[in-house]
Amino acid sequence: MKTASNFHSIENPITSRGCQIAPLSLRIMLASLVVFIAGSGARLQAETNSTAVYKAAANSITVDELKSHIEFLASDSLEGREAGSQGGQAAGTYIRAFLQKHGIQPGMADEGYFQEFDGGFRNIIAVIPGNDPELKKEYIVIGAHYDHVGYGKPSNSRGGVGQIHNGADDNASGTAALLEVIEALSLHKELPRRSILFVFWDAEEMGLLGSRHWMNYPTVPLDKVALYLNLDMVGRLKDKPLTLFGSRSAYGLRSSTVRSNERETDLKIDFDSAIRPDSDHWPFYQKGIPFLMFHTGKHADYHRPEDDAYKIDYQGARKSAQLLTQLALDFALQSEKPEFRNANQDILAGVDQQARIDNSDPPRLGVAWNADIYSQGKLILTQVMANTPAKKAGLEIGDEIVKIDGKSPISDQGFGALIQNSSNQIVLQVRRKGEDELLELPVTLSGKPVKLGIQWETDEADPKVIVVSDIVESSPADLADLKINDRIYEVSGKSFESSDEFRKLVSAQKLPFSLLVEREGRLKKIDVQSIR
Repeated sequence: MKTASNFHSIENPITSRGCQIAPLSLRIMLASLVVFIAGSGARLQAETNSTAVYKAAANSITVDELKSHIEFLASDSLEGREAGSQGGQAAGTYIRAFLQKHGIQPGMADEGYFQEFDGGFRNIIAVIPGNDPELKKEYIVIGAHYDHVGYGKPSNSRGGVGQIHNGADDNASGTAALLEVIEALSLHKELPRRSILFVFWDAEEMGLLGSRHWMNYPTVPLDKVALYLNLDMVGRLKDKPLTLFGSRSAYGLRSSTVRSNERETDLKIDFDSAIRPDSDHWPFYQKGIPFLMFHTGKHADYHRPEDDAYKIDYQGARKSAQLLTQLALDFALQSEKPEFRNANQDILAGVDQQARIDNSDPPRLGVAWNADIYSQGKLILTQVMANTPAKKAGLEIGDEIVKIDGKSPISDQGFGALIQNSSNQIVLQVRRKGEDELLELPVTLSGKPVKLGIQWETDEADPKVIVVSDIVESSPADLADLKINDRIYEVSGKSFESSDEFRKLVSAQKLPFSLLVEREGRLKKIDVQSIR
């Protein structure tokens, strides 16, 4: 991975304000695939056979094979794989032999696999052609740079100049992951509708020279590139989330990734909105091509001799390769091409505006109570706010609320939750000091009963998803453990096209109902219960 200090950082990605395997017969398998779009991106509605395809492809990626690739590519014998060196040439020969072994077509047609440039540098290109008469003219491009910094120079080493920099994470890990992705997809060559182009970039460490050369001399029309998927340093995942850059470079790209992640990998994902010119995605983005870059983070061994194979998290690298395989299949199968968006525009769109609950709105009842005494089974008022339903109904400090509409006010969810969910007209039974009998006080609550209890925003980059921006205390959403920044995909199994449609869908639900929610790249079902 190339070091870069200039970048576009999008601090707040929310842009619009809202309110409250292989089977015995691939031909049989193809007939059973049902593809549809979820949130402007790709989603495969998994039938039995299509699920088997994804599982077989993912399971074909193994730790042992990743380890074998990385231990060779990051061995001392390759002397740090500097572009144009004997070690770099040996790495390229190893990659070509792998492609030939698995029957992957050369990407340079009669010229073979190597795209040579600048006197000794070589990109390595291969392709799996698509099967659709029209879509095969479009390409999903998957790439990783295979060079590193050799013995290190003052300009590219962070320590140990003159020693072999093996670059196990940077980027033997991405190269090995791409080899495993290719092997997984080679089991299903008849399946993709779009063509899939694989590129191993050379001279990335010298300033993205390989990817820039390909952009200047592309082997396929650039306007036919639907998406670029980049692997750069995926070997140090451990217990961290996988970082994905570029999810805002096309509409629905994040939700498509989340849907793919749901199948086999279930990784925690950090969708980083920064777009930096520090890896081979950058020339694609400059040409208006959407991208995703897989990355597990920099570390103390970055560009040092200590970046060795034994420090790689092979299970994490396997997970990254599995997710990329699933994404590649999704985008190679879907009918629609991802629509590029200029993520830099998010900086200018007033994205720091956040929808918040208006605290000037009157509370539904307008009281406070002693929490310690409440936990012991009594509700004693400690405050009655002026100009509230409670004050107008005649409640006083020290009153004990015994019943609310004939039911106990003591609830596991809390009295506040009962009030939030009550109809506008209620009757409170109250015990007051000095009174022998219970008082019955009719109360007209402010506002409306809370069905869910959230405020939300829509995200221009993922318009068919709702982003939770605030949660009403003691509301059904609060009690269901919804969190700020959770993303809602479905309501009771139904997706929606807009904020208004989401509002109508929630309003039509009867409690209990379910929400399909994304948190850190993972989907989970949350049940919203009625408050008793």
